[in-house]
Parts: sequence; C-alpha cells; structure tokens
Amino acid sequence: MNLAGKACIVTGGSRGLGRAMVIALARAGANVLVVDIDGEPVGEPGIPEGRIQHLNADVTRDEERTRIAETCKSAFGRIDMLVNNAGIGQQTIRTDYATNPLHPWDVPPHNLMEFFAVHSIAPLRLAAAVIPTMRAQGRGRILTVVTDFAVMMRPSFTAYGGAKAASEAFTAGLAIDLKDSGITVNAITPGGMVDTRLVPDRPGMKREDLLQPSVMGPAVAWFASDEADGITAKRIDAKVWDEKLPGKQNVEKACKPIGWGPLGL
Repeated sequence: MNLAGKACIVTGGSRGLGRAMVIALARAGANVLVVDIDGEPVGEPGIPEGRIQHLNADVTRDEERTRIAETCKSAFGRIDMLVNNAGIGQQTIRTDYATNPLHPWDVPPHNLMEFFAVHSIAPLRLAAAVIPTMRAQGRGRILTVVTDFAVMMRPSFTAYGGAKAASEAFTAGLAIDLKDSGITVNAITPGGMVDTRLVPDRPGMKREDLLQPSVMGPAVAWFASDEADGITAKRIDAKVWDEKLPGKQNVEKACKPIGWGPLGL
C-alpha cells in the first residue's frame, strides 16, 4: 500500500486504536496529523521525521475543529482523510461501572452531554470542517470509529452506546449527502473489545484474550488508498479484514452497509 503524498487527520491519535491507525497510515507513506487533547507524541522506528505531526486540540469545540483542518492543510498542503476516533469511556462517569450497574437514569446530564459532544457531534462537525478542502480536491475520505450493535444496547452502557449509535446514524446521513462528490464516508469497528484504557478490568475477563489495537491498521490504510475510490456507506469489521486478500475482496468479506440497513447507494 502506497499512500505517499496523502494527508490524514486522526483524532484521539496518541494512544490505543488511534495510535495504531496513525502508525499504519504513516508506514504506508501518508503524512499524519495526530490530534489529541493531552496525548504524548507518536514515534515509531522506521518512520521518517516530520511524517507524523502533532496538535493538542479539543474536538468538542468548533474553533478547535477549524484549527485542526487548517493545521493539516498548512502542514501538508491538503486533507485526504479524516479519522474520527477520539473517545471517552464510561469510567469518566463512575469507575466501577463494569461491576456496579450504571442505569440510564443514573447518568448525570452533564456526563450524557459530554458523551454526545465527543462521540456524536464532534465527528459530524469535524467532517464539516474538512469537507470544503476535500471538495476542492475532488477527493476525500471520512472514517468514523463506531462500536458493535450489541454494545449500543448493552445494559449499563447507555451513555457510550447511545452516543455511538447517534454517531453511526450521522455518518450514514453524511454518506448519502456526499454521494457522487468524490468524498467517501464509512464507519469502522474493531469487531470486539480491544486492550485499551477504555476497557477496564472486570471479573472473568482476561486482557490477553482482547483484540490488540493494531487490528485497525490494515483496513484503515486500504481505505485511505486510491483503490478505495467510490466505496462508501460501509461498516467495516476490522477483525475480519485480512491483509493477505485483495482490498475489493476484503470489502465483500469484512464490510456491511452502514447503519441498520442498506441505504441504496
């Protein structure tokens, strides 16, 4: 996969899933702007200096979203891909939520608003910030990290699951509105629980059985490539993606229509 000359933005890119996607894109040759509210710089042996750049920014603020788009364009001259990955976990509401049920009526309003601000509104408004540049280029990729349908409706996951469900609905609508624009819009899920800080320890869970963040890399890098032109409104299961197979064959194997049914695209 050769992504030389491509410019990508990855939010929440300093750790976990975001860091894995940043490294995969940079290894394939893309220039990457890592956006995080407080994360450490991403470095990896073999990746040339300057290919990965960093910006501390809050994706929930509109002026910061504008700054993210302007920084990528200033640094790399273009914006080819936006990966909406920034997220927060339910331990920000209550640290013992995994063992002490967090009922829908237990979630304070300010926490609920924060989850929707990060997971739902920020991806849509970040897309709005990069779309003018992508339209001018005649090409772009918007990729939003979502969650499994079971998580959306899991008991004690009202805040996280509900916000992620809204994000997927927004992403599906965006795919419809950008049809035939040259900008593709897709969603990606790891396909299971991943060993990141958003997944707390719980009785009976073995961390060695969890997926690793690197599961996201191959599919994200392929969707950034020219081979993925015109492929839109898909829900990608990163766990199923097999980098030994041709990309189009993987689309048949690892992708389903985004949202809750075919959009007719």
